Amino acid sequence: MKKLFLGTMAVIAAMSFAASAVAADQGVKLGLGGYYKGAFGAIVDDDDDATQPQAQNRRDYSLKQDVEIWFAGETTLDNGITVGARVELEGQTTGDQIDETWMYFKGSFGELRVGDEDDARKIKAVVGPMASKVFNHNDPDGTMLSFSNNPLTTLVFANNTGGVNTTTYNVENDSTKLIYMTPSFNGFSLAVSFAPDQSSDKQNIGGATDPDNNGGNSEAFSVAAAYDGKWDNVKIMASIGYTGSDNETALSDDVNAWQAGLLLGFNQFAVGGSYGKISDVFANNQDATSYELSGTYTTGPYTIGLGWAHGEYELTATQEPELDSFMLTGSYAMGPGITLDAGVQFDDYDNEGAVAPGSGVTATTDYSSTSIMVGSTIKF
Repeated sequence: MKKLFLGTMAVIAAMSFAASAVAADQGVKLGLGGYYKGAFGAIVDDDDDATQPQAQNRRDYSLKQDVEIWFAGETTLDNGITVGARVELEGQTTGDQIDETWMYFKGSFGELRVGDEDDARKIKAVVGPMASKVFNHNDPDGTMLSFSNNPLTTLVFANNTGGVNTTTYNVENDSTKLIYMTPSFNGFSLAVSFAPDQSSDKQNIGGATDPDNNGGNSEAFSVAAAYDGKWDNVKIMASIGYTGSDNETALSDDVNAWQAGLLLGFNQFAVGGSYGKISDVFANNQDATSYELSGTYTTGPYTIGLGWAHGEYELTATQEPELDSFMLTGSYAMGPGITLDAGVQFDDYDNEGAVAPGSGVTATTDYSSTSIMVGSTIKF
């Protein structure tokens, strides 16, 4: 399957340049974009007894932000093919200062991307509707701002961080890969991707290729299908996707993930939900599973939403803590690309026992918290 995918990519690339590939006189034009998300949140009530180390010696309020700047260039060749590139720069100092970066070719054949990007399953994923792009019960892109000291905030597994339930788990995160997306046929589309190694930010290192069997979820192959259309006056969006990988850690089963989602929109209402699972991520036969439901109502510049997400984490063979997250959010469109957002978040963590689950989670009791939040996002 992987060899067939790589061969298909080569054919598409050859087709792209079969006709005259002379760029228009203006060449590639550089553009800038990005966003700024900022918020203030306060935990107004939580369980912080002496046996709950996650809540000890922590402030009950915080200021948070998430910022990215995008550099993009694009032109259309004389043969009608659009060629471009995009680089995403993190607005704060981080270990992964350049987030995603890829080049692309688009035309009647679909779109081919090469670079550090999400896999096909995540690109095509449909989740429940969101009132706010600052706060949400489900975090499909890793940019939502959350205010909770639930014990799973200390959990790190594969290329995921805990504390916020998501149905779009990472098998590998933004590894250098090939991605192909078909055109839309009556609302239906497909996507496939392949990452030879789980590392990202690939460079010319003297011609050397990646080391083999050195640990990690490499040779990640992903396939996804999606639908975006209408039936009568109902908007329908749906997705299903799968990612498999080769776990190069000795005696460890291969890590793979599933995602499925459905969203329905009618008049000013939208409802939907999604499901996600990543297998063998903590150890052999120890998985993480999440599902969520949400709905929104929009009137003029105002949108309100209510959502719930549930996560189950098999940290050991005998202990599977669970996290339920409920969130009521509202968003006011102050102008194009500018919103004022607010939310109330309730987290309920079930430790599933009286001992610490492990995998970085040191809690020995259950935990719950209620937070209030206000923030804004600016897209540019």
